[in-house]
Amino acid sequence: MKYDPQKFISIIKDKTGGKRLVCPFCNGSQFTTTEDFATVLIGKELSSISIGLSIPSGMIICQKCGHIDFFALGALDLLNNREEDNDNGKQ
Repeated sequence: MKYDPQKFISIIKDKTGGKRLVCPFCNGSQFTTTEDFATVLIGKELSSISIGLSIPSGMIICQKCGHIDFFALGALDLLNNREEDNDNGKQ
């Protein structure tokens, strides 16, 4: 399934009840997102970085100071597993 930033924003608006977001650092109220999702890497060792477990995340970025908030796409029900894609004729 391809990441859809418009669907991501729509779900965030729904989850917040349409409440206007405010940046926790600069009190800015103008936000943007990106066309691509981010992957937050998860690890146990501070001495080395390895690619392993990750959390696919959508981002909301403050246009005033650049603060970024990450939202786990799985928790927003925006991830499909491969079986669902195959059931729909996609590969």
